[in-house]
Amino acid sequence: MSIPSEAAAVHRDAIVFDAHTDSLQRVLVSGDDLGQRTGGDPLVERGDFPRFREGGVNAQVFAVWVDTIFLPDHGVRRAFQQIDAFHRMLEANPDAVAFARGRDDVEAAVAGGKLAALLSIEGGDAIGGDLGILRIFHRLGASSMTLCHSRSTDWVDSSTDEPRWNGLSGFGVEVLREMNRLGMAIDVSHTSDAAVRQAIEVSRAPVIASHSNCRALCDHPRNLSDELLAAIAECGGVVGINFYSGFLDQAYRDLFLETYGDVFAGFNQPPTVPREELEDLARERLYQIGKDDLPRPPFETLLDQIDHAVEHAGIDHVGLGGDLDLPHMSTPAGLDDVTAYPLITAGLVDRGHSREDVVKILGENFLRVLADVQSAAEVS
Repeated sequence: MSIPSEAAAVHRDAIVFDAHTDSLQRVLVSGDDLGQRTGGDPLVERGDFPRFREGGVNAQVFAVWVDTIFLPDHGVRRAFQQIDAFHRMLEANPDAVAFARGRDDVEAAVAGGKLAALLSIEGGDAIGGDLGILRIFHRLGASSMTLCHSRSTDWVDSSTDEPRWNGLSGFGVEVLREMNRLGMAIDVSHTSDAAVRQAIEVSRAPVIASHSNCRALCDHPRNLSDELLAAIAECGGVVGINFYSGFLDQAYRDLFLETYGDVFAGFNQPPTVPREELEDLARERLYQIGKDDLPRPPFETLLDQIDHAVEHAGIDHVGLGGDLDLPHMSTPAGLDDVTAYPLITAGLVDRGHSREDVVKILGENFLRVLADVQSAAEVS
């Protein structure tokens, strides 16, 4: 990979912050050791500590995602299993990675030559309708929570399911207020448009969309309208651009639907299987959920999404939320794994973005929000 010297210098000097990866799924389901450079298919094993270092990624948010097959009875247990996997991963690799909750932690880890690892809960189903469990997740290190995933919950509507609350229920408002008090970032990726608007109204801290794209360029309900991009910016938040082809490129999305139909819709409803079969089913779903043989969209589609978000949210409100480590999930040509992140920097520089602006997109914007969320908690 050849990167122009100017872009290489920008990438090297920036703190590169990725707001979302699902690597904990591989750690828990397949027993992968992220301390070792994994082999095999690069579109299956896309992020490990050697690769993070090679790609110049300094900070990574690891998501705790509970597959719907574990809901409702085993969702909380599944979340705790992943949090345990996260901490065991840290303990096994003390020379490569350090736990981080806020900006100061990230900067200390980077100064020590380590990857800063942050923890996020992806999907409010994981708290089991209990604010006490939310508080426990925070004590165990969770610095943010995505309010829902692909299905609407008992308190918030998803963008890819039937609405139940026209946004948030009364308990949903309580959840957001408690997250503000704790200093947890409210993450509106996956939530319905109405829920995004209500979250911005309720929260006294900036909200984020850790891994969402622009609906104007790819008409997926998971993506954000120009109005919502502007609203997130208005509250001081950040949108992390997602690298999945189906959220980036309309032509890819259309071809996927034509070829496979909406295969993701079936993931909203949990299948009924005995507890002893859940692990095998979880592994099968993990390695099949995004598998296809369609042509990958050009790398420029990722840069187009970043530029559109900058146009409508502003340069201070756009970052990276790669969502890169679900096996087989399609990404733009040339972006196979985290070692390719310097290509993003090179592309932005080539498009005329200044060094200062590229540094903001690569990580400074998310670092600012981490500090702002914590400051809002301290004055509560």
